[in-house]
Amino acid sequence: MKVILVDDEENNMDAFEMETEGMTEIEIAGRFRDPWEALSYVKKHPVDLAVLDVEMPELDGIRLGKKMKECRPEIELIYLTAYKEYAYDAYQLYAGAYILKPFNRADIETAFENLKRFSTKRFSDTDTPRIFIQTFGRFEVFLDGKPVEFKSARAKELLALLVDRKGGIVTTEEMLTYLWEDRPDTDTNRSLCRKVVQRLHSNLEQNGIGDIIERHTRGRSLKVDRVRCDYYEYLEGKEEGKRAFLGEYMSNYSWAEETLSRILSDTKLSQDS
Repeated sequence: MKVILVDDEENNMDAFEMETEGMTEIEIAGRFRDPWEALSYVKKHPVDLAVLDVEMPELDGIRLGKKMKECRPEIELIYLTAYKEYAYDAYQLYAGAYILKPFNRADIETAFENLKRFSTKRFSDTDTPRIFIQTFGRFEVFLDGKPVEFKSARAKELLALLVDRKGGIVTTEEMLTYLWEDRPDTDTNRSLCRKVVQRLHSNLEQNGIGDIIERHTRGRSLKVDRVRCDYYEYLEGKEEGKRAFLGEYMSNYSWAEETLSRILSDTKLSQDS
């Protein structure tokens, strides 16, 4: 994997090279203090991964990453930052991972594990599900590293609700309660709910992943074994799941605050013990 490092501070690039020494899958193809020089290099040379510092003068890492994606869409991104809030901007750009400063080899290895969840097939194990679901921060769905677009916002929210239930059946009544808080349980509204369910199935089938939803007489459920999800990895105690949680859970949906409260409570108990 050809990797370039972009940071206005030499010591950060030195530290990255030192910590990755012996990682045979990494080939450092270039180091750049000037982000514009890095962008010019990417335009002319094949690069698999760019490790970018977020806080740089003239052109910050977030904007640099966008420009790199525009000229080379397949490039993978990992961000170095001292501030957790920049991680949300990174994920909105569909960066594979981020590393908080100061970092060590374990942090880099975890970032590369996260990269595999978002990246294209060449970085993935053959038995790894093609679908990765991001719940920490905003809810998003990735297929082979690329974001899945939803034509219906309600259909996307319904999928989020199914993910939140971790494989449990979500009934029509519950769909109405969570997706339309102010609508009564009437035949008209049940018909509206059925249309949203149909749109979700259609959207997923168009992407070739319709089989992740289980149909039941009473409602629908998610086939959790067909996906990877940061929330599930967190619950399983996996390190990548713990690192992915930065204090937000499905921030685009108000009903998700109940689950967020449980996560925060569990995190506090774990820290106190």
